[in-house]
Amino acid sequence: ALITAGNIIIIPGLLSTVLNKQAYIPRFTSGVSVVGITAVIVGLIGAGLVFSPIILGVIGLMWVYIFLYRNQPAVTPGVEVTE
Repeated sequence: ALITAGNIIIIPGLLSTVLNKQAYIPRFTSGVSVVGITAVIVGLIGAGLVFSPIILGVIGLMWVYIFLYRNQPAVTPGVEVTE
């Protein structure tokens, strides 16, 4: 129950990134998160847990979305971006 509660606490923070079109997470960071969460899901399933891997699966899907759609800094019209 504690593992599941800890995972549920992560969801609001990720939702703010998923829903905010101005949010930016580098691909390396989100990619490593996807791989790490996948490994944890496999471990939890191997330990015989059911609900925690489902919650982590939702979190993993959010990270995949972030990986695919939040990997570039937002461009504001009229503002020059220099790197």
